[in-house]
Amino acid sequence: MARQTKRRMFLQGAAGFSLAIPFLPSLAPRDAAAQSTSVKRFVAFGTEHGGVWQSNMYPDASTLTQTSSYAGHQIRRGALVPQIEGDMAVLSPVLRAASHRLTPALAQKLNVLRGFDIPFDIGHNSGSYLGNYAANLAEGGVGHDMQDSPLASLDQVLAWSPSFYGDLGTILERSLVMGLSSMSYGWSNPSNQSGDIQRISPQESNLALFERIFVPPAENPEELRPPVVDRILEDYRRLRDGNRRLSSGDRQRLTEHLDRLDELERRLSVVVSCEDIESPTVASDSVDLENGGQQADIQYWQLMNDVIVAAFACDTCRIATGLLNEVTHFSDYPGGWHQEVAHQADYVTWSAPPVAHPQDILTESKQAFFEHVFLDLAAKLDAVADPHGQGTLLDGTLLQWSQESGVATHESIECPVVTAGSAGGYFQTGQYCDYRDENAPFREAEPGFVVNSHRGLIYNQWLGTVAQSMGLDPSEYETGGHGGYGQVAFGFGAYYPSTGPVVDAMGDPVPLITS
Repeated sequence: MARQTKRRMFLQGAAGFSLAIPFLPSLAPRDAAAQSTSVKRFVAFGTEHGGVWQSNMYPDASTLTQTSSYAGHQIRRGALVPQIEGDMAVLSPVLRAASHRLTPALAQKLNVLRGFDIPFDIGHNSGSYLGNYAANLAEGGVGHDMQDSPLASLDQVLAWSPSFYGDLGTILERSLVMGLSSMSYGWSNPSNQSGDIQRISPQESNLALFERIFVPPAENPEELRPPVVDRILEDYRRLRDGNRRLSSGDRQRLTEHLDRLDELERRLSVVVSCEDIESPTVASDSVDLENGGQQADIQYWQLMNDVIVAAFACDTCRIATGLLNEVTHFSDYPGGWHQEVAHQADYVTWSAPPVAHPQDILTESKQAFFEHVFLDLAAKLDAVADPHGQGTLLDGTLLQWSQESGVATHESIECPVVTAGSAGGYFQTGQYCDYRDENAPFREAEPGFVVNSHRGLIYNQWLGTVAQSMGLDPSEYETGGHGGYGQVAFGFGAYYPSTGPVVDAMGDPVPLITS
C-alpha cells in the first residue's frame, strides 16, 4: 500500500519546538495545490533613540552610482554588495555580520533606505515607527499638539483590513505584539475602526505567545459543546439595543465588548493548519535581561523570532511587531544607557566619565541587533518555502527596522529604514537608496558635533508605500487630505513648509524600489 504524505511534516528546531518544513505542492492533493494563493506578511522592529552617525549606519557614498530627479531634487541609488573583511561581510559599520550570515544572496533581499523625515519636532516617542506620531513625550512643539488626535499604528490598520486579511480561515491572531515595550496602537472597537486609540500591551513570553497562535485539536471534535460566548452574545445584544436607560457611553462600552467577543468567537472557529506542532522548550522568561547583557538580549529576541517563523509557516498570523527598549539595548555597558550613551552619541567625545566615545558603544549595539535579530529572522524566513506562493516566506514578507529618531538624538531628520523581503515582488531589493536633497541642509556640523543632516522625503510616504505593498488602497489609510500614512503638521516650529514638491509626493509609492 502506498504511504500517504501529510500536508505538513515537521523538523525539530534549535529553539526546542518543531518547525514546519516547506510545503511541497507536488505531494499535496490536487485541489490543495490549485487553491494556493499568494499572501503578504509584515514584520516591524523598532529600536529606541537613534543618533547613529551616517558614516556608521550607511554604506559608502561611492556605492551610489545612479542619479535621478524626483520631488524637485536629485535622488541616488546603488547596489548592496557586502565587502569581505576577514570573516565579516560588511555594508557599513552597523550593517555587518559574519559572512556565513550576511551572504551575497541574502544581501540581494535587503534594502537600505536613507533620507526619510518626520516633518516636525516629535521628541521621545513610541509611535514614530508606524505612524502614530501622537504617542510622543515632547514638551511643547508641533508634535506635542498631536496628542489629542492619535492614529492607529500601521500594523493595526493592516490587521483589520479585509484587503490584507481576505481570508481569516487559519488566522488565530491578527497581529503579534511582542517584547517588553509596544509601538502598536489600535482602536477600542477595531472591527469598525472606531473608539479610543489604545496602546496594545506586548506579550513578553514566547511560550504564552506560542499558546495564542497554536491550539491543539480536540480529540473528539464532534463532541465539542457550543462555546460559552455563543450563549451570552444574544443577551448582550438585547441589553445594548433594547434598554432605554443605557447611556450613550455605556452603549459604546458594551459595543466594544461585543466586538471583542465577536473576535473571540471567530478565533474559536479557526481551523489550525499546524495543530501537531510542538511547543518551545526554552522560555524567554528564563532569560536574565536585567543582568545578562548583550547575549541575553540576543537570546530573548531569537526565541521570539522562532515563534514568528512558525506562525508564518503555519499561517496562523501574518503580522508581528517588536519594540526593543532600553532594557534590551544589546550592549554590555553597565551604566545608564539613556543619559550616558543615547544622549551623548551625537558628539565626537564626551568628557564626563565613564564614557569617552559613546558613539562606538551605540554603533556596536546596533550592529549586534542587525546581525543577531534582524538578519536572524530574515535568514530563518528565507529557509522556509512559502506555502501560498513562489519562493520563500521572506519573499512574501516585508521585514523592516526603523529607529525612534534620525541621525541626531531627538531629531526626526534622516530616519534610517532597513528592510528585508520584497512583499511578494512589490519591492525591488538589493539596493542602497539615498532620498536626501543635498541642497536642503537641516543641521550643519559644528565643533564636537559631527551630524550634518539634510531634508529628504517625508516618512509618511514610506508608511503609505508599505500599506500599498500589503494590498491596501490609499482610501483605506490616508487621512487629513495628505498622502501617505501618519499625522502631518506644518507651519511654525515644523521642519517643512506646508507646500512643495516633497509634500505633493507624499501619496506616491517611494521611488527607486517600486516600479
